[in-house]
Amino acid sequence: MKNIAILTCLKANDVCTGASCLDAFYNKKEFFTQYTNDDTKLVAFWTCNGCDEVLLNNQEGLLEKLERILSVKTDIVHVGICTEIIDEQTHKKVLCPKIQEIVDFLQKNNIKVVFGTHK
Repeated sequence: MKNIAILTCLKANDVCTGASCLDAFYNKKEFFTQYTNDDTKLVAFWTCNGCDEVLLNNQEGLLEKLERILSVKTDIVHVGICTEIIDEQTHKKVLCPKIQEIVDFLQKNNIKVVFGTHK
C-alpha cells in the first residue's frame, strides 16, 4: 500500500474544489498513472498556510500539519500545479518559495515528492 498526500496552494481554494486532483488520484490518471498496479490510499489533502504566513521556522500550524503528514506514514506527496508562481525577473513559472520549503522538509524526511496531480 502506498500512502499518498496531495499538497495545494491555499489561494487556489478561492477557485478550486480539488475535484480534478481527486479525480486523477481515484482514477489513477495523469500524474497518478504510475500507480496503476499499486494499492494506494489518500492519507491527506492539504494546503500551505498562505502567502502572508511566515515560513517553517516560526509557523506552529504548518509544523503541526507536517508532523501529521509524517505520523500517517505518507510515502509520496503530489504537489498541485496551483503551487507555481510567475517569477518577476524571468517571467517563468517556478515553485512558490513557501511550497519549496515544505518540499525540502518532506524530502529530508524521506517522503518522495511528485510535482503534479492533473494537467
